[in-house]
Amino acid sequence: MTLINSNKQIIKFTCAAEDDGVLLVDTVAKNSSLSKSLIKKLMVNGSVFQCFKGRKRKNARKAKNTVKSGDMIECYYDPSIDLDQEFQFNVIYENQNYGIYHKPSGAMTEGTNFGDKTSLFRHVEKRKRYAYLVNRLDRETEGLVVVAYNSKTQNLLQQMWRDGVVKKYQGIVLGKISGSGVLDKMINNKVSKTTYTCTETVNNHTHVEIELATERKNQIRIHFADMGNPIIGDPIYGEHNKNRKGLQLISYSLEFTDPQSSKEIKAVLPKERLLF
Repeated sequence: MTLINSNKQIIKFTCAAEDDGVLLVDTVAKNSSLSKSLIKKLMVNGSVFQCFKGRKRKNARKAKNTVKSGDMIECYYDPSIDLDQEFQFNVIYENQNYGIYHKPSGAMTEGTNFGDKTSLFRHVEKRKRYAYLVNRLDRETEGLVVVAYNSKTQNLLQQMWRDGVVKKYQGIVLGKISGSGVLDKMINNKVSKTTYTCTETVNNHTHVEIELATERKNQIRIHFADMGNPIIGDPIYGEHNKNRKGLQLISYSLEFTDPQSSKEIKAVLPKERLLF
């Protein structure tokens, strides 16, 4: 069955008896309008899933994958995704238990059904074999993401994440504002708190140092848009704030005490990546 929504295709089917032993790429081609070369790219991209009888579905990435009768196959295709795109994820700090990575704007923290090849999670998974996300950033937001290399470290870091980590951002917002303040509008019925200090106004844009006391999805973007000063380049929140350089928001600094070694950790983006 193929479902089409805004040019996206979701292909799902169960392998028949005559498919037993057939290459997965050939089976998907038979059950869709996609070419074999495109299907192979989708497999590498993490957009094709195979579920063996009674087992959890898994990414099917290898061209030599075959199917068995009764296997459930899912293939997701979004023509707007550049299957050849690549991102560079630099390590800002690392030890044997976790790494702090620089995620560029435009890169996903983790993948979706439509692919994970360009995500930070997949990059670390290939580099370290095991990857456990501690925090996430929006696709449009550049900055620091912590990835644990084992589940124990992930649990320890997440337990301290809300109150034990200083999370600093830089943003450029629309309009002229000054001083400092606290934004605490509820988000999805949850307490949300953002503190900010304005550092400079250039034309009709204000440079803002931001610190998160809580961490809700799109928290900074929602809070400043609600104040009437949306982040410059935000494609979702606010008006009259378009920008060719994209979203002017970065997570540039993380400070915390390592829960395993008690070492004080401070990770900061290189100066050339800062907004101001």
